[in-house]
Amino acid sequence: MKIKESLLLATLAPLAGLFTAAQAAPLVSIGDNVDVFFNGSSSLQWQSNVFNDEDDEQDDLKFTVSPGFEVNVGRGVSNLDLSIITRYDIIRYDDLSDLDNELFHIKAISSYKSSRWDVNGLVSFDESQSTTGDGNDNRRGRLTESDNTAARLNGEYRLSPKFSVGSGVNYSDREYTSDDTLADRETYTVPVDIFYELTPKVDLSIGYQYTTSDVGSTQNGDTTNGFYVGSYDTEGHFFNVGARGNLLPKLSGFFKVGYRTNDSDDSDIRRYSGGVLTPDSTNRDSSGTMGLDADFTYLATPKVTTALRLHRGFGIGGQGQSTENTSADLSASYSINTNYSASANFGYTLREYDESDREDNVYRTGLRLSYVPNQYWRFSTGYRYSENDSDRKGQSYESHTIDLTASLRY
Repeated sequence: MKIKESLLLATLAPLAGLFTAAQAAPLVSIGDNVDVFFNGSSSLQWQSNVFNDEDDEQDDLKFTVSPGFEVNVGRGVSNLDLSIITRYDIIRYDDLSDLDNELFHIKAISSYKSSRWDVNGLVSFDESQSTTGDGNDNRRGRLTESDNTAARLNGEYRLSPKFSVGSGVNYSDREYTSDDTLADRETYTVPVDIFYELTPKVDLSIGYQYTTSDVGSTQNGDTTNGFYVGSYDTEGHFFNVGARGNLLPKLSGFFKVGYRTNDSDDSDIRRYSGGVLTPDSTNRDSSGTMGLDADFTYLATPKVTTALRLHRGFGIGGQGQSTENTSADLSASYSINTNYSASANFGYTLREYDESDREDNVYRTGLRLSYVPNQYWRFSTGYRYSENDSDRKGQSYESHTIDLTASLRY
């Protein structure tokens, strides 16, 4: 328990000033342990390259109003806590009004704790509107819409003072609603970990993770000139060792390092040229690579906190391609005083496509300043820069974004 508490404190420390609004009084209280909050926001955002287009950059102003509600059950009086959070985004563009949209979001988060059990779960549904789908496959002159469903149930059971075991199941489903050229995907992940308490502050672990995905078919063009790639299944395995807890006096977090494998089925391909059909198929090979998942938090000073996330593994590109992904995300936050806080971040992702020579280098950086005048309101402004350096024609881009955001929790 000491390890979990220290990890939680390290994660929340840099956000203490920013999320003062979380202490707001509820809009409605039902009984002794049910609270209902209004949780809404509005933002004005300028985007320099709305479609992330390499050749034809179009800038515009985007205005978003997001009313929402949050229901909290438990209020710390029982071992079970449940939160239901819903939001409705109303999106309007200044010039590109054909992109106007309305998106619905809802999720339920629960946790249960006892002397031996620590269980948490989540179920969510999100309507999404994005520029590149998944895997930096840009849609020239249009945005991609998708329905995203996720669920997870993970638990840890303490076998003895020194040993505990954790497992669960994670599910995600993405269905593109506006584009047949992007591949839907449904993924299940089952992790199993055994933890050994090396010291009161550090646990060692040995683990295994199984992942299976069902990747949908894609259609480019028509039966006169175009091609069709059939659906396929993929399986992955991750054998790992790691550690978690207070790894150094000011460093907390976890890491898992090991070996990942990926085995994908082949797909039927139908190529059309001038109305003539040429059948073909893919030849996807099994592959393996070093696997890494890590999340560290460093408390540099009482006011400055830095965080580093690392990942290496396999992924699925927007058009269903198998990829190897390596990413690093570094962030820092500074609590100026009880009302003001500032943060900065830098991220990098290398995406290598197994079925072609394509390689993408994605860079992300940003700055943000937040002001919390009281327990109800939060105001913030920020700048974000993103760049994709791709050796596939038409997929490189640069984008600048500036936003002003106001949030109310009551």
